[in-house]
Amino acid sequence: MLAPAKVNLTLEVLGRRPDGYHDLASVMATVDLRDDVRVATARDLEVAIRPDVGAPRGEDLATRAIRALAAAAGRAPVAHVVVRKRIPVAGGLGGGSSDAGAVLRALATLWGCEGVDLVAVGATIGSDVPFFAAAHPLARVAGRGDSVRPLPTPRDPLWIVLVTLPVRSPTRAVFAARSDEERGDGAASAELARLFESGAATPRAIRECVRNDLTAAAERVSAPVRDARDAARARGIDLIVSGSGPSLFAIADHRAHALRLARSLRRSGLRASSRALCVSAPVARP
Repeated sequence: MLAPAKVNLTLEVLGRRPDGYHDLASVMATVDLRDDVRVATARDLEVAIRPDVGAPRGEDLATRAIRALAAAAGRAPVAHVVVRKRIPVAGGLGGGSSDAGAVLRALATLWGCEGVDLVAVGATIGSDVPFFAAAHPLARVAGRGDSVRPLPTPRDPLWIVLVTLPVRSPTRAVFAARSDEERGDGAASAELARLFESGAATPRAIRECVRNDLTAAAERVSAPVRDARDAARARGIDLIVSGSGPSLFAIADHRAHALRLARSLRRSGLRASSRALCVSAPVARP
């Protein structure tokens, strides 16, 4: 099955929780950039990720998803999983979390886990996993990521230009670099959700709502993020950080506009491509 990336159309950091995590408010949308995840039953635990993501053995999110679902379902944590990566690692696009969500959905089907709350299981793995476990193309996400409410997708397709950088941006380092003043109140996410619910989420309206409270911290942690945004701004393009970065995006008016933006950014030496938003995750099949 194909595991899509995501972008945060909004990402507001509301404050630190007693458990050490942060309360967030976000509107998240899937992107037509996908990893390929194959899942099968097995007698042992076998997980292969190609190319290797550099996680300690057994600590990648796909393996953790197997163990978490097995614990919730009262089963042995055994399965065969092969992940072929296309989504940049530690890029703010949720690649590892999407892989974990795909594993949860596929194994829940293979194991017959009716009644198991995959969103709750996903929350034990990582903050982005519940969104992918729920398999909504567009959702309002709150709490530490464990509250996922689907939003209606627009009638007309949404397009972005996506910029990926050849660097990694560890989430913990970005959160550590954030100052307490760089926080939101949830208003941008609430307004954007309202626009989608009312059918008024045009590209222009979305651009007026986009927000990421981690932008300044992402630039402090990764100079290439700052340089890419400066290069794009010189061409009249305002790039938004997705997640904790370093990937960036801009909302386009339509597909042809996204293609033009991508060409312009490539002339600045950036790796840019046009991508559709709100792509559906496939239904898991045995």
